Amino acid sequence: MTPAVRVGVIGLGAIGQSLLKAFTASSEVQVTAVCDVDASLADATAREVRASAWTDHRSMLGTVDLDLVYVAVPPKFHHAIALDVLAAGRHILCEKPLALTLSEARQMERSAQAAGVVHALNLPLHGDPGIETFRRLVEEGRLGRLRRAEVTLVFPQWPRGWQQNPWIGGREQGGPIREVGPHLLHVLLSVLGPVKRVWAHTEYPAHDPDACETAALGTLELEGGLLVTVSCLTNVPRPEQVSLTVYGAGGTAGLTNWATPVVAWGPGPLEPVPVEGPRVPAGERLVGALVSRVRGEAGDLVDFRMGVRIQALLDAWEHASATGSWVDVEPA
Repeated sequence: MTPAVRVGVIGLGAIGQSLLKAFTASSEVQVTAVCDVDASLADATAREVRASAWTDHRSMLGTVDLDLVYVAVPPKFHHAIALDVLAAGRHILCEKPLALTLSEARQMERSAQAAGVVHALNLPLHGDPGIETFRRLVEEGRLGRLRRAEVTLVFPQWPRGWQQNPWIGGREQGGPIREVGPHLLHVLLSVLGPVKRVWAHTEYPAHDPDACETAALGTLELEGGLLVTVSCLTNVPRPEQVSLTVYGAGGTAGLTNWATPVVAWGPGPLEPVPVEGPRVPAGERLVGALVSRVRGEAGDLVDFRMGVRIQALLDAWEHASATGSWVDVEPA
């Protein structure tokens, strides 16, 4: 029998715990070690999944035989911990965004390439049949000449109720642009192509210099000339909205509620489009692809190269917001 892929998890917050369930549900994975700076959380999780508990990731990496390590800590710790994982020669899955800065992201990608290991970013929309249906609608040409695209992010509460932690509402690491933006930026880059330059305006709470943005507006200019408007608004009495819309001369296609494809031909209303293929849970898709790649087989993953491209966009967004001017996106 093929041996199970031995997985270690570093970071046991809400996101780490969520994907941990997908790992433990797979018969092809053995969660061997878990690590968190909160010793009681590490111990409790380890007992639940029958793994060893650690509070120091270096000790875990130096002691436990692992095939793959999942880095699920807050963003400012991705760079240092990922480099330790790669130095240990382990395959790696990292949470998004890949890093806090483009220079960190580039170093992580170079180190992963040099280590010759599988490197992946956790972007749950990747491979979703709704996203693939949207891609087909855009790429098949029936929309005609593309005229404009728009991204809309609305959150009645930020941080969201399930996401209460010390960093997600902070300016250094958190905020909806950095936390939610990578999901749709990945779709944009994959379907519409590279972004040439960015303009952005961001609003922050006047009374709290450490708090993340409450609103943002921006424009992305793609290399082909298409403009993508970005609107983000938090803490308003409206339902959550995460959507992407592409307007063409002959029709409109979009994604509503993150991954539900919609289309309108001519002046008609946007209507849901049946997705192509079964909807497998995102965690199950990701774990299956990781297992395949670790075993040297085919598997569809978002690698660190895409993480660098997304980070280049986020860096340009922050620079544009700070300067009030257009900023070129650095090549990944």
